[in-house]
Amino acid sequence: MKVLMFNDRKDYDMSLPRYIQNSANSIIRADNKVAMIYVAKHKFYSFPGGGVESGETIIDALIRETQEETGLVIKPLSIVEFGKLVEIRKDNKVNGIYERHDHYYLCDIESETVPQRLTKNEITNEHRFMYVSIDEAIATNELHMRQGFNWTEGIICVLKKLKIL
Repeated sequence: MKVLMFNDRKDYDMSLPRYIQNSANSIIRADNKVAMIYVAKHKFYSFPGGGVESGETIIDALIRETQEETGLVIKPLSIVEFGKLVEIRKDNKVNGIYERHDHYYLCDIESETVPQRLTKNEITNEHRFMYVSIDEAIATNELHMRQGFNWTEGIICVLKKLKIL
């Protein structure tokens, strides 16, 4: 899969143990808008998706996470690779090197929906599924970054690449 952004903070000791986390994120477009999760507690947008669980493929995680967070049902045959973000940094919680691979896929959805199944953390952080214009999502996330929260940098990168499609 094509790497859209590579961010190695080089803030770690190479002798530390390294662990890799994979995630799958859906890009679903409708009426010049894109399906997003607005994290109201922190005031930024994120794509539907999440971590790949043990024994699960990235595509399985994509379908499951999107369904859980939005209630949308992805058409498996519509899934097309868009690109991935790679981040490498020190993780002080486990005293190791954290390597994250966020995989993004363009997807179409079925007309039927299912009930959302948000986690306790998603409820606490006030995750709200909505369709939003790409420009609004970029502007909101850029404001978030200017306030010192750099975890929206990759999302902005994906949104900007999506905008020129």
